[in-house]
Amino acid sequence: MFVIPINAQTTAEFGYQLHPEKLLENTVGTLQIFVTSNEMMVPKAINDLKVISSDNSIIQVIDIQENNNGYTKNVQIKAIKPGIANIALAAPGFSSKEITLEVFNNNNYPTQILMKITPDDFPIDGPRFGYVTVELATTGGLPTIAPEDITIHIETPNKETISLKNQELLIKKGEYFATTEFNLVNSGDAIIFASAENMKKISEFVHIRKPTEPLQVQLFVIPERYSSYSGGAGYAIVELLDGEGAPVKAEEDIHMKLGVENPDVSVNTSNDFEEIQFSNKELIIRKGTYSAYTTFTPRPNLGEFTTDSEQTFNMFISTNDYLTNGDSFTVSHDEVGALEGEGPSSTTVLPFLTTGEKEIIAVTYFETEIEVSRKTGESTIGTTDRERVTVTVPVTAKQDYEINFASSESDTVKPINPIMKKGENVELVFGNTGTIAPDDSVVFYITDNEGVKTVTGTPIGPIKDDINLTAEPLVPMILVGSEFPVIVYLLEAEENGETTTTTEEDTEDENGRIGITPFIEDSVLTLSANDFVEAEPEIIKQNQPYILLNLLTKEVGDTELFFQAGQFEGNMAMTSHTTDPAEMHLSFAKNLLANTESLATIQLLDSVGNPVYAKEETLIKIVSNDESVLKIPDEVTIKKGEYFNTFKLESQNEGKIELALLSEDLPLSKYDINIVDVSPVISLDLLGGLNWNERVEAKLSVTIPEIETSLDGFNVVWTVDGGEILQMDDTTSSNGIAIMNILANDKDTVTVTATVSGNGLSSSTISKTVQILNMPIAEAPAEQDFIINSSNMIYIIIPVAIGVALFVLKRTERLQGITEKTDIVDKLNIGEKFDEIREKISSIRNR
Repeated sequence: MFVIPINAQTTAEFGYQLHPEKLLENTVGTLQIFVTSNEMMVPKAINDLKVISSDNSIIQVIDIQENNNGYTKNVQIKAIKPGIANIALAAPGFSSKEITLEVFNNNNYPTQILMKITPDDFPIDGPRFGYVTVELATTGGLPTIAPEDITIHIETPNKETISLKNQELLIKKGEYFATTEFNLVNSGDAIIFASAENMKKISEFVHIRKPTEPLQVQLFVIPERYSSYSGGAGYAIVELLDGEGAPVKAEEDIHMKLGVENPDVSVNTSNDFEEIQFSNKELIIRKGTYSAYTTFTPRPNLGEFTTDSEQTFNMFISTNDYLTNGDSFTVSHDEVGALEGEGPSSTTVLPFLTTGEKEIIAVTYFETEIEVSRKTGESTIGTTDRERVTVTVPVTAKQDYEINFASSESDTVKPINPIMKKGENVELVFGNTGTIAPDDSVVFYITDNEGVKTVTGTPIGPIKDDINLTAEPLVPMILVGSEFPVIVYLLEAEENGETTTTTEEDTEDENGRIGITPFIEDSVLTLSANDFVEAEPEIIKQNQPYILLNLLTKEVGDTELFFQAGQFEGNMAMTSHTTDPAEMHLSFAKNLLANTESLATIQLLDSVGNPVYAKEETLIKIVSNDESVLKIPDEVTIKKGEYFNTFKLESQNEGKIELALLSEDLPLSKYDINIVDVSPVISLDLLGGLNWNERVEAKLSVTIPEIETSLDGFNVVWTVDGGEILQMDDTTSSNGIAIMNILANDKDTVTVTATVSGNGLSSSTISKTVQILNMPIAEAPAEQDFIINSSNMIYIIIPVAIGVALFVLKRTERLQGITEKTDIVDKLNIGEKFDEIREKISSIRNR
């Protein structure tokens, strides 16, 4: 018994190919429908196909036509307007399917705004301004020039975070973008909106990083020791520090007031009595800076108001919204006069940033140690009430002295030699900072009257090895044939070498100091030779935040630009676009069948892959690397005002070929096409009793292992040896089966041969032979006496009489007339009579 293969019962699936693959509005295309299995086209007919569009205002179904091969349907559709519609397919024996198709806009007129914010991520120590660029684009997202002056409005609700330099930008006729600046006001995130008449409002975000919290104002009192009788001044320096103790620039003016706690309030309670005299008790850390300072001196006769030999004073800061940390200092009341000299010097290094500007890096001061006699209590006989102690007291310069400072890291800071003026004991040390910090600390070498001394400091700034040169266009998309701006800057990366991008989840954990940093040295920016663009060298100054270039390209496509600025190198990937045809695209069905016809379409696309009309007649040559496999036209033409051309592919043999499309002013396009020659697997069974003179059924089954659906419509050619054909199927049924019935009445064997072909597949032949049972045996007549008696006489007489009668009728030409009258012959049943007589004679002979 023949069993239909399980895979032959799988429900068939639809495959499709759209011609052209991308439809323009107000054009007609062809949706080619066929049966598919395992990504292969199946040569199976589709009957009673139903095709429905989900939105007739976008795509309408016009007609359904059958291809010459008999197993593909060509559905004519019309694209009405831009949008997306679903095409539903259904047919008996198939799983229904929905295909999503998009209709593209043909309008090169600007219909939307694009916007780019550069940079869009700022560190706390980096540049304090950036750029906003708005650009005109088509519906397809391509940059396009303004047909007239177009005003773009930009705004932000986050005025506490950024401020826009301009709120109206004019894109002039013939141009396609406009740029303005914005300034940073505070840390946080800000959104910028852009809008224009009859265009959709858009927005982009900018992120300004925050310092590590909590912020605190730290007081440094230098030097730490003073004398109420020998004079001497000190500095009170305040710095804004982050939560890690590193300086951070203020985002607003910070007002504060200095005060000193009296260690012995019982001495004098007068408000007019001040133990410490300040040059200015009120200080302001200005926005964009991180320090402020003033000088102070202890009251000259302070020792007269206390019995203590020395006192420790606590200086404090009063301000709003910030944590504060004060400092302390000691005043001795030993009656020593003022000391003058050439030193020696001591130096205290302060935390400082490598801002590329002049910063306070340290405080240097003259002081020395002396021995003094102090009263310890009441004296007794034989003892003294005094003791010798060593105290540190200020030394004032007896003339102007220049103190030599040198740095171990000149790229980080170059100290400015301070001058200790006559009569002074303390001076601030400034340094011209760079924009990078060393991996370790900086060592300062100080030369005074005692020789060379060293102190160390830890500046805060980017690490040179973590800095990269970065370039990017200011415009969202580059239009061929028009100048476009490019911004170049230095970018500090994270320790793992990756530049940072911040999400809302990790904002609290971000490093606020990572990001754009000013150029660290004077240099020249150069662009390596490139076929797309050319640029003149640009001079860069140390501490310059950005450098802007105007580039022009006349080539469409992708390229990479290589820049160099001093010791840094960087690259920029760029893609230039045009609304003119920029490439050719070939659409075709995957895995074509050998010896069949199929459709292919060449269409023109712009630089972002949208369909576009030919602005002039475009001749496209088609070249195959193996013409024996696929028959193609040598060339096709897309006429001016059209955007595609559909033609036939005639597959001839199995194989994989490469098609090359060539046309002037368009890049080469290459496609691999796979032609599959699938031979069906056929089986043949001969069924029945296989007895002589009985019906034998030949059952043919067709399957293809590579696919999972049954195959019908194969042509079957039968040949039989040893039997009579009663009935046969010349094509396979929907289950891939063909049947032939045979009467086994000729030989002792029956051989059936079937050749299967068609449906684009190679022909296959199968043959099968069976032995026929119960064949009749033919015997030679035996010689024996033949005795006539009354029982068999009649069987002899009757045929003889009939034979004589037939002879007479024939001689008299009457037999033909009688035989023409079939009703008379039928009534006589002559044939049957002869059969009966023959059987009787045979039985007689056998007796």
